Amino acid sequence: MKRYGQACAIARALDVVGERWSLLLVRELTLGPRRYRDLATGLPGIPSNVLAGRLKDLQAAAVITQRTLPAPTDVTVYELTDAGRALQPALNELLDWGLRYGPEPSQDDAVQPGWALLGAAGRPTALPAGQTCELRVGPEFFYLSSDAGKLIVRRGPAPDGDAVVTMSADTLYSLVTGQTTVTDAVRHSTVDGDTEIARRALEPLAGSLIRPAPAI
Repeated sequence: MKRYGQACAIARALDVVGERWSLLLVRELTLGPRRYRDLATGLPGIPSNVLAGRLKDLQAAAVITQRTLPAPTDVTVYELTDAGRALQPALNELLDWGLRYGPEPSQDDAVQPGWALLGAAGRPTALPAGQTCELRVGPEFFYLSSDAGKLIVRRGPAPDGDAVVTMSADTLYSLVTGQTTVTDAVRHSTVDGDTEIARRALEPLAGSLIRPAPAI
């Protein structure tokens, strides 16, 4: 990794996560552990040697770690350490900055359901503690829960979920960009289980990626 060689905390932070792809790799792990091939899929355009190099560097810096899931899975996954999770506020600020000041996405830009959910994580929710909703978008599964009135989003199926929502990617993107309401999103989706729990789980997603109005 190249270093700035400056006795400044910002420069020293960028020594670790300032390389191209590094923060996006952290982004891919914010919703939970992922396999190498999942990371490659979540980072379209990254060369395999660059991904391997960034993983090695971030492991050396104790930002991410690697472990093997227990049998019968026996799959190796990467996940964030405490230091990696401590980057979440910085990612949230970058997400907000990107919505406010970043260029509009082009029609050719890649889109993925997990990215669409990043803006909803941490928003206020009426979903009761202890109740969960599984959200299925294409081949991807996410589970939505709450902690202290804030929405928690994680990858994977919801164990014993109170509701399961199967939604198209188009409906999800319309919901998070404010082009459709929760009521319409539910109408265009399949809901198994408690519909009210599903609605409450989806409410924080509504408009979560709308560009904020400029400050006056």
